[in-house]
Amino acid sequence: AWRAASRRGVVEAVTGTGKTIVGARAASEALAAGGQVVVLVPTRELLAQWISMLRQMAPPGVLIGRLGDGGTDGLGEVDILVAVVNSARDGDLRPRRPGSLIIGDECHRYASFDNRRALDERFTYRLGLSATFERSDGGHRQWLTPYFGDSCYRLGFAEARRQEVIAPFLVELVGVAFTPDERTAYDDHDDAMTDAAAELVGRWGVPTEPDGAFLRAVSALASDDGRAAAIARRYLAAMRDRRRVLDGSHGKQLLIDELVPEFVRANRSLLFTSTIESAQSAVAGLVEAGVAAGAVHSKLASPQRRAVLDAFRRGELRVLAAPQVLDEGIDVPDAELALVLGATQTRRQMIQRMGRVVRRKPDGRSARFLIAYVLDTIEDPQNGAHGLFLDDVRAIATSLTSRRADRAPG
Repeated sequence: AWRAASRRGVVEAVTGTGKTIVGARAASEALAAGGQVVVLVPTRELLAQWISMLRQMAPPGVLIGRLGDGGTDGLGEVDILVAVVNSARDGDLRPRRPGSLIIGDECHRYASFDNRRALDERFTYRLGLSATFERSDGGHRQWLTPYFGDSCYRLGFAEARRQEVIAPFLVELVGVAFTPDERTAYDDHDDAMTDAAAELVGRWGVPTEPDGAFLRAVSALASDDGRAAAIARRYLAAMRDRRRVLDGSHGKQLLIDELVPEFVRANRSLLFTSTIESAQSAVAGLVEAGVAAGAVHSKLASPQRRAVLDAFRRGELRVLAAPQVLDEGIDVPDAELALVLGATQTRRQMIQRMGRVVRRKPDGRSARFLIAYVLDTIEDPQNGAHGLFLDDVRAIATSLTSRRADRAPG
């Protein structure tokens, strides 16, 4: 499909269905025709994964370089350059040969003002790869489609299951309760957000549409001076405090304790949180219960993160916890159980997270995706949480069930 689109376009396919292999094949074709290749990636982990894949698939004798995570190569010295976007946007990505190709992995990430600088117009051929190309701010239409081209191929969950290129999966919603003190704190922070939002919209004209515009405007306003900026900061502080109450709820910790036998039985499991602190707390509880677990997050240096990920891949750790590091691009093909403790409101992040466990298993095992939420909060599906994501998976999941946790906080 990408060739038919004159080698410009975006391939949208759910995680685990082979986008990286498509990119590696496209790179090999560009090299065979005499061109060069740049692969843009958003993270250091993806940098390492792409280099490993290209070493297996690229023609013999091809020079593969890296830019970012300590690498300083450029297209003047190599045939293929794999570059972390944070480094690439200020680097020289100018192709030296005609017919060169740029591959944007997780290309939805490159519509931001800073990341757009890495999209060099001098590449003849362009391939975008993403599980969730559409952005709520419309940046895919404004910036990415004009650069990469239209979506030329889509592979969603339903078709991926029909083709059996992802594992069968079960989705389970698990509700937990607040303690009385947690409920009071949550309501106080929620009221503070409501009051601040009303003033920001009514008095200062902060937009509420399109989707995401309010939060982007508030975040920008918070860095200014004056009365409106103070209200914006108050709103963001209350939102962080509300999130902290949700993440640290006693009911979620009890749920982890309840699931210890399942973490022990599972080959490998993933635990998604919203903050580094909640990931570390969850790991501490699991280790105390005798489950080998580790956390990866942005405060760890690259060697430490790689060591934890390698231990998980080798089976030395049974559970891997993270706030956001695992959301995109980390290859954990044998993970079969995921627990989302820090539930997100975005369809994109939920699809990315489920994609971490629905990779096809060698022995045909099913994957299980558990979403923990606090009852009667913004996380509760009864209040509309996860609506678009649940619509995506309802008809194709082996089962979609809902229950309350067995144990309630005292």
